[in-house]
Amino acid sequence: MTARQVIGIDLGTTNSAVALWRDGQAQLIANKFGSVLTPSVVGLDDEGNLLTGQPALDRLSTHPHLTQASFKRYMGTEVTLTLGHQTFRAEELSAILLRQLKEDAQSWLGQRIEDAVITVPAYFNDVQRRAVKTAGELAGLNVRRLLNEPTAASLAFGLLENREQKYLTFDLGGGTFDVSVIDMFEGVVEVRASSGDVQLGGDDFNEAICQWMLNQQPDLKAALPAVKPALLEQAGRLKRALSQAPQASVELLWQAQTWRWTLDEEQLGRCCQPLIARLQQPVMQALHDARFSLQDLDHVLLVGGATRMPLVRQAVARLFGRFPRHDLHPDEAVALGAGVQAGMVMKDAAIEDVILTDVMPFSLGVETAKESPGGLESGFFLPLIERNTWLPVSKSKTVSTVADNQTCVLLKIYQGEGRRVKDNVYLGEMNIEVPPRRAGEVALEIRFTYTLDGLLEIECQQLDSPNRSRLVIEKVPGQMTAAQIEQSLQKLNDLKRHPRDRQENRDLLLRGSRLFERLLGEERAWIDNVMSVFEQALDSQDERRIADVRQKVCEALASFDETLL
Repeated sequence: MTARQVIGIDLGTTNSAVALWRDGQAQLIANKFGSVLTPSVVGLDDEGNLLTGQPALDRLSTHPHLTQASFKRYMGTEVTLTLGHQTFRAEELSAILLRQLKEDAQSWLGQRIEDAVITVPAYFNDVQRRAVKTAGELAGLNVRRLLNEPTAASLAFGLLENREQKYLTFDLGGGTFDVSVIDMFEGVVEVRASSGDVQLGGDDFNEAICQWMLNQQPDLKAALPAVKPALLEQAGRLKRALSQAPQASVELLWQAQTWRWTLDEEQLGRCCQPLIARLQQPVMQALHDARFSLQDLDHVLLVGGATRMPLVRQAVARLFGRFPRHDLHPDEAVALGAGVQAGMVMKDAAIEDVILTDVMPFSLGVETAKESPGGLESGFFLPLIERNTWLPVSKSKTVSTVADNQTCVLLKIYQGEGRRVKDNVYLGEMNIEVPPRRAGEVALEIRFTYTLDGLLEIECQQLDSPNRSRLVIEKVPGQMTAAQIEQSLQKLNDLKRHPRDRQENRDLLLRGSRLFERLLGEERAWIDNVMSVFEQALDSQDERRIADVRQKVCEALASFDETLL
């Protein structure tokens, strides 16, 4: 039986694209206008008919009250956007766009499409990802996988290069900025770390140029906000023109008067300097979390339409001390990677040996209380799963009651990096009944399990009781049936065991103990030290650290094994 066709969609802030895996490669699908890029714009014509893509973009500056763009920035928020007298959430506008992309793919293929992989910014939080899945469902798509945008680009680049290498994907799109550090080896595309800024992209450069234009022609400020869409359109033209020449000019006809501007590279650099400065921190954060230095990287790969700007490319070259690569089309790389992932979902034989690993973009944890001079103070964040941990993952920590005769513990679950939970994203909560005892006498083990399907399972067990509480948070409530949830979580049973209890680790501990018994003096002391390091790694429950240390311990013990044969 032939697998159902799966498409890969890059749902972008400025442009979107759709691809599929066919004949051993990812292929982009052209829309009804013959272009592989569809502007991420939705609007209404004067009769109230729906417009998507290029026809909507053509009316953005002339009919701003009937047109919406850059709505991806509001995914997962309560913000509503208007088309005429109607209001829409960002998910609904995105669904309209996704439905158009789906129809274009069906026309191109001549068959019905139901399944899709959709890309998201790596730094989207769980609520934003949930919104993207909702948009897909509203468009009539079964979203098989959400794929991080820089990971998608890295997947496309990795298959193109097909050799062992370490590189950083620098993805600056229309509305978001993402960085991923990638290690590729033996058919494995391993994401070591991701970081980013979901409020930094090409739109912000347009806004900076627009502000400069208003400062140059202050009389135009009286025409705000009506003139703003037209100004932003001209700002975008200046930005694009300066990618081809050191100086550019535009003019705007507004209320029977012509307004002119001339902008050069030097002035562009000054007005966009605050934005350029914001590019550095996510890069350094990703390298730090990946435990890479700049010198460890073989390449820096540019992705996203905003990386066409010479200003951005020069900043990247200064930051990394080398010229970045732009082998793949900056607007098409993410969609091509989504097409590759679609092929992997279909289990195509041409890429069955390719393995893709990804990481958690944000930490997951619970609210805790701490002692302060005024007594117990709540609102602090206790991470259980740290950001940039490999997926799937399962981690546990032990907490205890904080008050005498406490009868329940309210676990509030958050996602983020803030020291206080008010700075993080609330995901859910669960209430656990406990016996009334003195503060600190009742201990609870909290375990977080996060799957590749986007399920977060929280388990809580009182250490001296068999009672266990359980909460499952789905990316989209109701997206998966109870049976599917159980099936997905069953695959992670092995992850739920403490690393000390896994067979390969137990075998290595036993092997070390036997060597310790057989050796004497300095050699015995050395074995003791090696095994202590391994035990510390196991206690950390950090899978990456455990794997690294286990390999080194195996190599160290092997030399002794040979001498004792």
